[in-house]
Amino acid sequence: MNKTFIKLTFAACLLASNFVSGTSQAQSLPPEQIKSILKLTKANWVAYRNYNGQQLVYFTHLESWKCGLTTVQYGLNDQPLNNNWPLAKCDEKQPNQVTKERPYLAFPLGHVKSIKLKLTFIDQTDSEIVEFKAP
Repeated sequence: MNKTFIKLTFAACLLASNFVSGTSQAQSLPPEQIKSILKLTKANWVAYRNYNGQQLVYFTHLESWKCGLTTVQYGLNDQPLNNNWPLAKCDEKQPNQVTKERPYLAFPLGHVKSIKLKLTFIDQTDSEIVEFKAP
């Protein structure tokens, strides 16, 4: 088995155990493990949804791993990374809980063609810049 598969399996088992047990074991995850999970799940950093006449760009995944992040920078379409997503405050007792009422940005339908993201982790290192094209 390759290392990526093992890491993804570990992350999936950890998340599943939190949901099944009803407790949050993630509070004990060190920042380097959260960083690894975020790197392995980068395809899920944002999600798009057309709803009620709007195009929504969700940051739910990043909000659920906010305790391992200091900054989320983004740029829409061909714009530079000149916007910051304001992460909710980390709650060590419930670190993966999404507490924002609106964990998304709303735009007119079809406005966002793509979004680019760069994360800054607790250890002050940056992720690569990742682009997510709208469906």
